[in-house]
Amino acid sequence: MSSVRLCLLGLVWASVATAGQVPTEPDAMFDAFCAVCHGEDGRGQVENPAIDSEPMDFTDCAVATPEPDGDWDLVITRGGMAAGLSSEMPSYGDALTGEQIQALIGYIRGFCAEPGWPIGTLNFPRPIFTEKAFPENEFLLLPEFSSGADGVTELALQVIYERRLGRRGHVEVRFPFESVSAAGERRSGLSDVKLAGKYVVNTDRAMTRITTVGLEVSLPTGDEDDGLGHGTAVFEPYLAFGTTLGDLYLQTQLKVESPARDPVSGAELGYNVYVGFDVSEFLTTWTVGLELNGEGRDLAVTPQLRKGLTRTGAIAVAGGVQIPLTNRDVRRARWVGYFLWEYLDPVFAVKN
Repeated sequence: MSSVRLCLLGLVWASVATAGQVPTEPDAMFDAFCAVCHGEDGRGQVENPAIDSEPMDFTDCAVATPEPDGDWDLVITRGGMAAGLSSEMPSYGDALTGEQIQALIGYIRGFCAEPGWPIGTLNFPRPIFTEKAFPENEFLLLPEFSSGADGVTELALQVIYERRLGRRGHVEVRFPFESVSAAGERRSGLSDVKLAGKYVVNTDRAMTRITTVGLEVSLPTGDEDDGLGHGTAVFEPYLAFGTTLGDLYLQTQLKVESPARDPVSGAELGYNVYVGFDVSEFLTTWTVGLELNGEGRDLAVTPQLRKGLTRTGAIAVAGGVQIPLTNRDVRRARWVGYFLWEYLDPVFAVKN
């Protein structure tokens, strides 16, 4: 998750404070603090020679809605530089109360006049295995590694491209590469390519819960004889859900894996449950999480850490270890993780 160009420059706070006329209503705060750059209509199309950065268009729902309230709060409270944005956006944490800032955020969100856009408050940090309910524009690398006393070493890398479609849709493609070394012989190659799509079916009025349905299809592109694929298409419908419990993120996924050659008796139920929390409010924060992963009779737990690498939040990494809780005689612990790039957001902080 990241923060995009929020309230760049904006305020005429010094003159307002000097006049002793500090507004308290959301519309009055916006007119006094933000309209000088974003215009009274929120479109950001104003002629101001003092502005070097491009003001955000709050009426563009595709740009304005994906950011969490926490990112907006951070920039308004601490200024643009706190999120790698322009220093032209000053901080107002000493001028406005928390309630006033939340009211101002709510007013700004109202410039998006199209219903049905889930807001970024529901865009929770990505777990390693649990599918997110929020639609994303991301590029990911997911490496895995395991090695056992039997001499079998397994390496895997998934390359994932995700694209948001419209207000609630999302499509993705996954290219999984695997390499297995056993008895002195290594077999490597492309496994089964996966195509997937999902759609947000429900968000509550308060925007605290999100529910999504999705379908993932594995194509038999891998060599089954080399252990690099299933040898048949596999259909995986799923239901994903996300919410918060106080400061905790709760994300869940329920899925059914059904191979085309044996769709009924070969079907397996799977589930993932993730709980995590941020250590700080900044986009470079550590996120501590724990996942419970189940598939058929296999059960595992995955403690993990996530870290934002840039002040804009566009790049993050995560790492953890998946520890089997059942069938431990044949299943080994796996080192897992991801590299994430939100490719529509600026990577580097604005140079002021």
